[in-house]
Amino acid sequence: MAEALDARGCLDVFVANAGIHDGGAGFGLAADELNAVARRVMDIDVLGYILGAQAAASALTASQGSMIFTLSDSTFLAGQTGAGVAYTAAKYAAHGVMKWCAHSLAPNVRVNAVAPGGVVTGLQAVSATGSGRGLFKDAEAKREVIRSRNPLGTVLEPSEVAQLYVFLASDAARGMTGEVLRPDGGLSVR
Repeated sequence: MAEALDARGCLDVFVANAGIHDGGAGFGLAADELNAVARRVMDIDVLGYILGAQAAASALTASQGSMIFTLSDSTFLAGQTGAGVAYTAAKYAAHGVMKWCAHSLAPNVRVNAVAPGGVVTGLQAVSATGSGRGLFKDAEAKREVIRSRNPLGTVLEPSEVAQLYVFLASDAARGMTGEVLRPDGGLSVR
């Protein structure tokens, strides 16, 4: 944060975008293993958002009208397969963090979230279960999974999702706070 402030003199936008997946971990794991997975996911996917928002809050407040974006994922809303109990809980918690920040930092900071329904990137994901890298090794297979689970059959590119961040950072969204944009092809209505 200090580097950004030193370089620019102010902070206009903060994007909370760190996260890991639990690899679909559920109640089939031993209690100690599920405990470890859940703690790791919560530490990164929730506590990371909280601490990041805390670090950015005063600079964002000083710049009047800047915003924090928390990333989310529409799969947790629709109960889609692939997300385990820890990931699902973390995404609901991150949504709560976003709402709390929107209320607490108003009127000086707008806080919104983007919850895509799946975007294929070059990411070689690491799951909290230690299942390692490669959840997205087969990009075309991942595209098909995303396409098949949403009513519009769409698979967005990262650049298309990025446009929503640009919109939320612009004056065109000056009347929005506490909102979640869901470019998910209709996944959340299933």
